[in-house]
Amino acid sequence: MFVPPIFRINLKPLVSTNGGGEISTKKVLQSVQREILKAVRDEVQKSAFSSRAKRALAAGIGTKVGTNSVRIIAKHPAFFPLIEGQKKQQMVWLTKAKRPIPIILDNGELIFRSATPRSMSRGRWYHPGRQPSTILERARKSAREIIKKRLTKEIQRKLRASMGSR
Repeated sequence: MFVPPIFRINLKPLVSTNGGGEISTKKVLQSVQREILKAVRDEVQKSAFSSRAKRALAAGIGTKVGTNSVRIIAKHPAFFPLIEGQKKQQMVWLTKAKRPIPIILDNGELIFRSATPRSMSRGRWYHPGRQPSTILERARKSAREIIKKRLTKEIQRKLRASMGSR
């Protein structure tokens, strides 16, 4: 069963103690939600995937605003092997392919091959594996920066308003 990865950005450590009690953190988070989602999607777009994969991964990201935190939720099943990494393994499921498998060589040439039980027994058709990715971690850092900037503006605005009322 696929459990979507969730990263939470908590506001408590980001709010300074001198003016933090007066600020509605939920209001700040709601105003910044679109910017956070855009920042996360931009991090996915920087990755070295096909344009189709980038669109699917970007569409599979969502945010949910709580009282003092915002959650970045990766809903697409492809995020799990992307975040966890993938071990080197033989791709035995390719023997079920009804058509030849297209392969793009390093020089850009397109060829077609069939995965047969015989080629599997010879030790062919191995996935090279993948190192764990830090896409969502980088996205979380950029989202934190966006929230810090917005909170700083909000704190300064509240301080100016309180100074003007004196």
